[in-house]
Amino acid sequence: MFIDGNKRVAMLFANKIMIDNGCGIITIAQENQATFYEKLIKYYETNDMNDIKNWIYTNCIDGMEL
Repeated sequence: MFIDGNKRVAMLFANKIMIDNGCGIITIAQENQATFYEKLIKYYETNDMNDIKNWIYTNCIDGMEL
């Protein structure tokens, strides 16, 4: 799903923390990957995580009722 291993490992650890705290898991659906990468690049360029954080919260958390 991710091109480089760092993102795979980061997602694995993020999901471990979320599961341990009863917060579901983060999954990026195939149809959302382009948007995810756009928001990730924007975060890398601006160091502002609000947009990607809100988008992930709204679109990518499974396993809990929001």
